[in-house]
Amino acid sequence: VQSYSQAVLSHATSLEDKLNAMFTMVKSLRMTLSLAEAEIYAVRFLMELGEEEPRMSGNPQLDSDISSMIVTVSSMTDDSILNLKQSQDKKLLMLMNLCHEFFYIFQMMDPSRLSSVSLRMVQLSFGCGITELSPLAFAQFGVVVLSGGNAIVGYRMGSLALKLARNLCAPRLISSVIAVVQPYLAWVAEPLQTITESHQHGHTLGAQCGDVSSSTLNYAWFCMAKLLSGGDLEVVRRESCRFLKELRSKKQNWGFLCASITYLLSVALIEGPNSDVLVGNCDLPSETHIFAFAVERKHELISFGIRTHRLIRNFLFRQYDEMSNSSILSYLLERKPPLHSLFIIGVFYQGLTSYCIARRTRDDIWTTRGNAALTFIQHWSHSSQWNFQNKVLLLQAEKSFTCGNLTEAQNFYKDSITSARRHKFIHEEGVSHELSGLFFLDRGLRDKAHEELLHSVRCFRTWGAYAVADRVNILIGDNFSDTTCSEGHVFETASHTAEDSTKRRYYLDF
Repeated sequence: VQSYSQAVLSHATSLEDKLNAMFTMVKSLRMTLSLAEAEIYAVRFLMELGEEEPRMSGNPQLDSDISSMIVTVSSMTDDSILNLKQSQDKKLLMLMNLCHEFFYIFQMMDPSRLSSVSLRMVQLSFGCGITELSPLAFAQFGVVVLSGGNAIVGYRMGSLALKLARNLCAPRLISSVIAVVQPYLAWVAEPLQTITESHQHGHTLGAQCGDVSSSTLNYAWFCMAKLLSGGDLEVVRRESCRFLKELRSKKQNWGFLCASITYLLSVALIEGPNSDVLVGNCDLPSETHIFAFAVERKHELISFGIRTHRLIRNFLFRQYDEMSNSSILSYLLERKPPLHSLFIIGVFYQGLTSYCIARRTRDDIWTTRGNAALTFIQHWSHSSQWNFQNKVLLLQAEKSFTCGNLTEAQNFYKDSITSARRHKFIHEEGVSHELSGLFFLDRGLRDKAHEELLHSVRCFRTWGAYAVADRVNILIGDNFSDTTCSEGHVFETASHTAEDSTKRRYYLDF
């Protein structure tokens, strides 16, 4: 595609032919993850259309323009926005398409310029007329607004995007909008479990309409949402591996790195943290290779995603020494990337890790980091109790334990377990049971500690995180082998298939 586009570009006899060739070049480069080169062509394209180069966040005029647009949107009803005049102007449509490509490029490479192109798309929709790209404009502007902390307007823009796409009767467009709204906006108000279902729908719609880009991205997000919401890890591993092999067979790079992050985490949770060899057996790249590729290509979002994946894995396997001093929360606050649900949950695990290290080291800096994570998660819990109530309660329990407020901590642990169970987060229920068990063990309440740790193993096994369950089993054996663990709780063997290999594991029999 790129060679043909280059040939057309060099022989173009009209401005329209030249612009079409440039757009095709930009999109094909983006799809192959040649983002730096895609940006060069996109900027040239933008100049041809008489537009200014995208501004960086922090620009006073840009901040003022965004605030003005938020006021404009807030002052209008849904119906008045959905019924704005429509436009079929070719130049306007070309500019909107280009801004949409910029959005994908900048979210991967330079989130500081996302707000500029997203704002421009909304300005064009309001000032020049609604086009088929306006639903994406609304969704992408919502992502920027939400990243700035405004949940109400951000989520409303996402809802308007979906309504407008349906009003325009464009199934292909709906798939694209879902790929933006569900991972970056929907978690503010909708259960993570339903987001998984929405991505499946978006994948199907995209495939039916021939929208390879949106269909692929929706399935990558589907796999990740299923993992983050506590879905069956064996299903996550199987589906993400199948999907990655399919992408590789088609030599398709778009969506590959996102799906790889999910696959690697699912493999680690099932087989153990040092399981890159299994990835090699699947003919897929290891985490080390993916991270090196992301750094080389300056794919900031993917690099950050891998850092988040490592933090979650390191916490679940208690590998505190491998935790980087870099803060996920600091990155989110400073760079303001699109707030994917993965990153929000990453902050939750950063908070848990910080409190655990604070108790081990007696270093107040870790308590401060834990408190910052708690404040951040509390902010979003006001929008979605379903997704965040149990997380806030567990962080409050860990804070109280760290600060010596033991009665308060005990109540928070109990409430966090109840909330996780009520909201169907089996994996986080397992985390709460384990941390509660460690709390009781520290206080010398061995019977209660043993009970909580057994419940933790049960939850992790139900989730499919057999390697994590193994770790907790070892903890139980180390602390209770001389007492209750030997009476009525014996080890049994269980086989679990990992592609072409089979491993033997041992678990407590309930």
